[in-house]
Amino acid sequence: MALIKKSDSNYLLHPFLEFLIVAISLIAILVPLRIFAKIIFIDEWIGAIGIITAVFGLMLYLSKKEKLGIFGKMFIRQITKNHKGKRKWIIYSQTGLFLSIGIMTIFCIHAGNTEYLILKEQVISEFENQGILIGSELNFDAINQISSQVTPEEQVGAIAALPMLTIQNFEIFSVVLAVTDQLMGGWVLYFWQIMVIETIEVTIFLAITRKFIFKNNLNIK
Repeated sequence: MALIKKSDSNYLLHPFLEFLIVAISLIAILVPLRIFAKIIFIDEWIGAIGIITAVFGLMLYLSKKEKLGIFGKMFIRQITKNHKGKRKWIIYSQTGLFLSIGIMTIFCIHAGNTEYLILKEQVISEFENQGILIGSELNFDAINQISSQVTPEEQVGAIAALPMLTIQNFEIFSVVLAVTDQLMGGWVLYFWQIMVIETIEVTIFLAITRKFIFKNNLNIK
């Protein structure tokens, strides 16, 4: 794979290498910010609001003002390609899918903790009768105990059956998610809350950049 694509003067580096540079740079910026926000706000999902918007918005502004040099051009080129060809439909579809799964998961966990709380408590009591204690904190011992009772084949089968379970028995599905969330110290709910927030922010950013692209008549290949 050539690093220099001489056939297209718009590219300094190979398109795939440009994509990697931009992606890794964004990860290097967003991950420390996410950890920092987690420390400040402890376990509150509100700490996630605005991080992607602030970072992407600032980078878009600086790139437009040509303050980021070569990286700014690569960044503009990548967000432009997000609205063109196959990548556009892949990104739009993934965004919609993650948002749907996230909202569904949050709703189910909430239902398991409220509407189906009695059934959830019965399940937890049954685990306690087996010597598996499920508290409010992340419990690796309990996770290992439960995992050891289920074969890998059964685990795969259970995961594969989850989509049908949402239709056939929503009550059981909600309780399973609620118990799993409690078993993992609330990290399942926290993860999907963050995912929904960030997906919404990405959606907003996509809308803004789409308007930006057409407004400036960008034609980046």
